[in-house]
Amino acid sequence: MSAFRTVLKRGGGERPTFPLSVHVLLMVVFAALVLSGLLWLLTSDQTSPLSPDPNDRTTLEVIRLSLYAIAGIGGVIALTVAYRRQRIIEATEIREATKLFNERFASAAEQLSSQRAANRLAGVYAMAALADDWDAGRQTCINVLCAYVRLPYETPPFRHEREAVGDPERFRPVLEERLVRHSVLNVIGGRLRRAPIPGRTWHQHDFDFTGTNLDGGNLNDALFLGRVSFAFGRFTAGTIDFSRVRFEGPVDFNRARFLGARLRFAEARFAGPVLLSETTVAGGALDFSSAHFTRDVSFEGTAFTGGQVHFAKTVCSSPVLGARPVLDFSGASFTGTAVVFDRPDIAAATLDFSRVADWSHPPVLNLAEEQDAVRLPEREADR
Repeated sequence: MSAFRTVLKRGGGERPTFPLSVHVLLMVVFAALVLSGLLWLLTSDQTSPLSPDPNDRTTLEVIRLSLYAIAGIGGVIALTVAYRRQRIIEATEIREATKLFNERFASAAEQLSSQRAANRLAGVYAMAALADDWDAGRQTCINVLCAYVRLPYETPPFRHEREAVGDPERFRPVLEERLVRHSVLNVIGGRLRRAPIPGRTWHQHDFDFTGTNLDGGNLNDALFLGRVSFAFGRFTAGTIDFSRVRFEGPVDFNRARFLGARLRFAEARFAGPVLLSETTVAGGALDFSSAHFTRDVSFEGTAFTGGQVHFAKTVCSSPVLGARPVLDFSGASFTGTAVVFDRPDIAAATLDFSRVADWSHPPVLNLAEEQDAVRLPEREADR
């Protein structure tokens, strides 16, 4: 966890400016040139609009007019000084704010790297609070929280297995770590349930959980506008709740392994492509009841060896006229998982089993009569 001790440095620099003394000197030179020009213009025999032989009164009026011009230039100099002072104050405030954000980041990262679970839990909430306040560093804070969940972790045994060992303290560290990890997901879910405000909330950002081991967490009702990745993840136990989640961008579960967890996608909406290629469904459940897919869903090369997958009343339709989402099971092997399609609404989509690798435990297709856009393996279609 030492990686969390890194202090973020804000890149970029201030725009180069002239020194204030140079600005003032230029203004003084400009004022002198204007004064000389006015005196020459208004008193010269060749250019003066006055009488050919100006008297002292005329000369005095010319000098007075020149002084007014110099006073105006002096006002411009005063405005320049005030502007430069304001820029210096603003630059100082930005540096102080950046310094404060860096200090908060370092403190939260130090807490996340603590050996004590209570400190790590405090670090989760401290990092989330910093992400709320720090527009420029929000993605970095989110990356740190996601990276924490990606750290190596083994799911603790079930309660009856722990009780059988007779040594409750033996499992205390891993149970505490599970609490911290679940808190990260709950914190992220809490931020994504708010109404999105451009530049202020977390919705537009990416969430990278690649390779994580998840055994629980609550993301229900969240709105993801960026990219979400659970590629190479392991879902080993517990319930991960994605109910009513809206994924506006792509969702990546490629090469994930579902080994015992229950993933609930009830009433979830997928506006981007859903990638489940080369996954393994060996236990637990994937529940897509009443979910809505508007883009292609790829189960290409997936091994269905155990557990359950439900598509009850699932809707597959695209808002684009003439587009047909495809649920693609090319190269998939159905050898043990109970895959059930219970009256899905796929009239505007294609359910493609035509090139599966193994059909020894085929899915249950309880389809409506009018929904016939289903491509079965050739040996089954001929029956």
